[in-house]
Amino acid sequence: MTRALGIAWLAWLFLVGAPTAAQAEEPGAQITIRVIYALKDGPLSIDPALRDIEAELKDLPYTKFRLLDKLESPVQHGATVELQFPGNRSISVTYEGLDDAAGKSMLALRLAVRPRLHMQLRVANGGRTLLGGPAHVDGTLILDVSASLQAPKKPAEAGDKERSE
Repeated sequence: MTRALGIAWLAWLFLVGAPTAAQAEEPGAQITIRVIYALKDGPLSIDPALRDIEAELKDLPYTKFRLLDKLESPVQHGATVELQFPGNRSISVTYEGLDDAAGKSMLALRLAVRPRLHMQLRVANGGRTLLGGPAHVDGTLILDVSASLQAPKKPAEAGDKERSE
């Protein structure tokens, strides 16, 4: 009887830990987090690393923008990436999969800026959001979060990659 209970327990653990078919087939995402230092000081100056969002930055009430840190990471459903930034703070982004609400497929993200902000976020594939962050030195930190879908890897592709290395 004890052996049967042990086998049942192991089977239950295996099933709980195993991803569902939908999760296994769901594409992962590429998450990018950038921490930008913004100042209200003098003529407009934008770090060359931020030229891709220059138009959005020009709409903000700041004149100088410098990239402080950047994290790019592929993530699977349920995975979290985190980036520390000045002032003993951090931002974490969890990819919660695709959300088909309102007839449009969007990437669902859970975002936490420690120690205070927690929010759910939906972004279009390849989309981004800019968040006004906390004060830092003489300026403000701006957080740029973007996400795009990655095609799910087939088991054969993973084996082929290992053989080619």
